[in-house]
Amino acid sequence: MGRRERGVALIEVVIGSAIGLVAIGVTCQLAADAQMVWRSTAARADLQQRLRVADDLLTRALREAGAGPRTGPARASMMRGVPAVVPRRLGARGADPPDEFRTDAFTVIAAVPGSEHGVLLTAAPARASVIELAAGCALPSCGFEAGTSLMLLDRSGGYDIFTVASAAGPVLTVRQQGTGSSTEYPAGTPAIAVESTTFMLDASARVLRRYDGDASDLPLVDDVVGMRVGYFGEPEPPVWPRPAAGESNCLYASDGSYFSALMPVIGAPGRLVHLADAMLTDGPWCGAGDTRFDADLLRIRRVRVSLRLQATDPAVRGSDPVRFANPGRGRRTTVVVPDASVEIDVTPRNLRLE
Repeated sequence: MGRRERGVALIEVVIGSAIGLVAIGVTCQLAADAQMVWRSTAARADLQQRLRVADDLLTRALREAGAGPRTGPARASMMRGVPAVVPRRLGARGADPPDEFRTDAFTVIAAVPGSEHGVLLTAAPARASVIELAAGCALPSCGFEAGTSLMLLDRSGGYDIFTVASAAGPVLTVRQQGTGSSTEYPAGTPAIAVESTTFMLDASARVLRRYDGDASDLPLVDDVVGMRVGYFGEPEPPVWPRPAAGESNCLYASDGSYFSALMPVIGAPGRLVHLADAMLTDGPWCGAGDTRFDADLLRIRRVRVSLRLQATDPAVRGSDPVRFANPGRGRRTTVVVPDASVEIDVTPRNLRLE
């Protein structure tokens, strides 16, 4: 009879299975750790990219605030009559009231670089729907076309912004952005191609949005969990806008005297001071209607925007409420991605000119 083959003992099966299970467990844990490291790395890179995008967009917009045509028949220093940065949402939809101060929204007003602009041939009535431009522009309709924005600006500090619906030579069909100021603009009034851009935090959706004052209201950056805007300005009061002789406005009486009691010096000359919300919403008021503004907005020379963003993936957000505005499921300190902040501090170059 041949030699009997030796069978595998039960203990050996158990030991082999245990070793296999341990190996599988270690492998699975290593795979899970690797996946978490990958998710953490991806979330960190995405967070930094969104910070860079927000920084770039807001810096570029603020840098051009207050730009205005300085040559040609429509030349006008907009900073002398219109606030370049307004601490609220402006436009046709969802505009905030003129006396509201928001720390999570601001609007930048600037002339479109390289545009020709124009002047009115005939007076434009209040809430005009048709505007006629004077001849002399090199471009048809002075460069205005459907979808562009146009500002009419008077010498007393009033202004209105319109969206061009259509252009037929010098005749523009327009619609007003908002309810307007009920101002009639005389012939010769500058018609300036502008961009009115509101940046605001939609706190419920955690989204930074950009609104063009008319129909475009788009998300810019996701998972923004904090925004605060601060303003710094000249201690000396503004001397513009100055009305025509014999007329008055928010800064001057009809005899030309300055309302110094309403617009006092608020600090040492040569140093910018923080402009608190109360100062920017207590008057004196320039303009009219929903475009009226506190004259102290004309003091602004620097804007500081602080943003706080979070990682999108809740698996890489930890539980510490100090480091995470919205705590997540992350428990290992080596893979969590804390909220990140950026401070954007800009002195618009146009606001350094007098």
